[in-house]
Amino acid sequence: MGRALGRKDVHLTKRTSARNRNLSLSCGAAVWVIAAMLSLTLAGQQVTRPEGWSTLSHGSDADPNYDVVFEQGRVMRIDFVIAPEDWMSMLDDLYSNFASGPGGDKEPDPNAQQDNPFLQPDGPKELPLHIACCVGKSEGDETILVEPNGNELMGHCVFDDRGTLVFKPDYPKSMNPPLDPSLQSANQPMNPREQPANQALGFPNANGANPIYVEATCLFQGQIWEHVGIRFKGNSSLRDTAQSGTLKIPFHLEFDHFEEAYPSIDNQRFFGFKDLSLSNGFRDSTLLREKTANDLLRLSGVPSARSAFYRVFIDVGEGPQYFGLYTLSEIPGDPMLDTLFGNSGGNLYKPEGGAATFAFFDEGAFEKKTNAEAGDWSDVQAVIDALLADHRNADTWRTELESVFDVQSFLRWLAVDTILGNWDTYGSMPHNFYLYNDEDDDQLHWIPWDYNESLSDWFSPIRALSLDNVGNEWPLIRVLADDPVYYASYLSYLDETLRSALDVDALQQTIQDSWRLIQPYVVGDQGEQSGFTLLRNPQEFSQGLDQLLDYVERRAQEVQAFLIEERFSSTAIVISEIHYNPSAEQGDDEVYEFVELANIGDFAVVLDGMSFADGIDFAFPDDVWLEPGACLLVASNAVAYENLACPVFEWAGGQLANSGERIALVDAGGVIIDAVTYDDDAPWPEMADGGGRSLTIVDCGLANDLLFNWQASDSAGGTPGSVDD
Repeated sequence: MGRALGRKDVHLTKRTSARNRNLSLSCGAAVWVIAAMLSLTLAGQQVTRPEGWSTLSHGSDADPNYDVVFEQGRVMRIDFVIAPEDWMSMLDDLYSNFASGPGGDKEPDPNAQQDNPFLQPDGPKELPLHIACCVGKSEGDETILVEPNGNELMGHCVFDDRGTLVFKPDYPKSMNPPLDPSLQSANQPMNPREQPANQALGFPNANGANPIYVEATCLFQGQIWEHVGIRFKGNSSLRDTAQSGTLKIPFHLEFDHFEEAYPSIDNQRFFGFKDLSLSNGFRDSTLLREKTANDLLRLSGVPSARSAFYRVFIDVGEGPQYFGLYTLSEIPGDPMLDTLFGNSGGNLYKPEGGAATFAFFDEGAFEKKTNAEAGDWSDVQAVIDALLADHRNADTWRTELESVFDVQSFLRWLAVDTILGNWDTYGSMPHNFYLYNDEDDDQLHWIPWDYNESLSDWFSPIRALSLDNVGNEWPLIRVLADDPVYYASYLSYLDETLRSALDVDALQQTIQDSWRLIQPYVVGDQGEQSGFTLLRNPQEFSQGLDQLLDYVERRAQEVQAFLIEERFSSTAIVISEIHYNPSAEQGDDEVYEFVELANIGDFAVVLDGMSFADGIDFAFPDDVWLEPGACLLVASNAVAYENLACPVFEWAGGQLANSGERIALVDAGGVIIDAVTYDDDAPWPEMADGGGRSLTIVDCGLANDLLFNWQASDSAGGTPGSVDD
């Protein structure tokens, strides 16, 4: 078994228009970026790549370089040069279609920044909408926020964590018309054809419109990317930030957006990445929540984006201006999908709107990010149909649902997301998630998105750990939580997260280290500046840290208390080693295959009723116990391992797939105790695929289905029966 727990500044000056740039690059003294000229053939014509083009950093054939783009333990700098007229076009579009203008000539917003040369000089002077709709009201009063596009969002007034009376949205369940009440009974399946038309649910960008792209030149670590597409992004983080008078607005980058106008940048990438997101830390005085949550999700086995801290500088004709500290994240698509699933050709959706509740089907709520020309939403409809089907025969219902939807991955996300206290997602808002149809298993998989408002419970009522405050209008949660088998799995994922990613001491230390890392670039001489910060004063940055640390400790205590209340008991049994494709030198493949189980807990565990639901056919007999720190083998041929000091059992049928598959250990009620989906393709260890080595777990305390938590054994034949301290 494997190991147990145990720029310098860069100044780029605009010389001409966006279409004809002559750029100079200086780092104290003039430094010119010189690179070989590359060429390509497009439509039978020879096209010359821009000066500075590198296949590894700019080309689409290179592997994504996560180590460069998402370097950890460092705050990196990225610069953009935007033509003044393009910048004004961005602001015109912003104030016309997505937000009112900055300022406050009535009751000055304490967060507003005046005399900002980057702002549109003739923009309207109004309070931000989320503050203006609560003027003259008291805490708890009902109010309506009217979006610039005319959408009305119902809510009431609350004091935010800065003491300002602001708008807080109500849950979509209060909207008119209501969703089908027939969902209240699990045995009265909803007919999707009887549902109302898709609703925008009051989201600023729910109609699919986005701010305009303009051209920018990007500079990073001495290299240049030309004609990069840059636009503002976001919903409330866009609207409320713009109205507050600060220009620390979130951005979306698309490196080949203008390739039709400029064939020389065809398929341009940023170290392998086509799209990237720059988040501004909206409603987060620590600027840590987005990255911390993404890291926690990944650590817990949830497929999610990688993030890193960046200082963003923008030059619109007056030299580089520090726009503040941002969180850069990858966006679901290629290469993120390839990294997570090993393929990227399946349907990718970004749902938003009424049907994104999964209470009925309407293709308009499921924006296709890939394969849009196919016009086929049958995979989404299949999930909704299966979810809402009559499930009086629960076993058949679960089987049919799991054939089209990765239920266990969703339940794992649900557990981690509920612990994080994320209100701005499914269960309260029908947005901020993606769906991907994995080409290998033909299941839809859940990919979370946007976590700047997580790890906090001040802004809106968060989802209860019991899930009892989630109504029937959210069937993907409610229906699954009402099923005893799925609810038990949800509890097990809560427990697993508590024991691993939510380790209070380790997580608090990570948060404090990250806070100290970014501190010089948030407050102080090198920190964020007036007009380009969401902080009202430097003290907020320190106070926010204390609040975040307190939430982590309190939430862990709440999870532990809840599991005790639910009388949940973890078995502490994990799949610790898999020998799925022995080498020819060892002998017959089928003879030497095995799965090892280990007890990583402090108490002996009885295995009566436990069995393997996938991969192999085996159920433990009565009166089998596994002592703390001990392990046992379930093998294809018990005789092949009869000399081991640990117990060895022989499975009744089946075989471990050499191409990879899912192995699941379940209890007598079908509740998953532990499950692993291994693969024979990189980055899974090549030596375990017929090279004589086994797959061994690295850290038993981490989620067992994390790819990086598995390695090839040190010795041929694996290490069956050994538990390292």
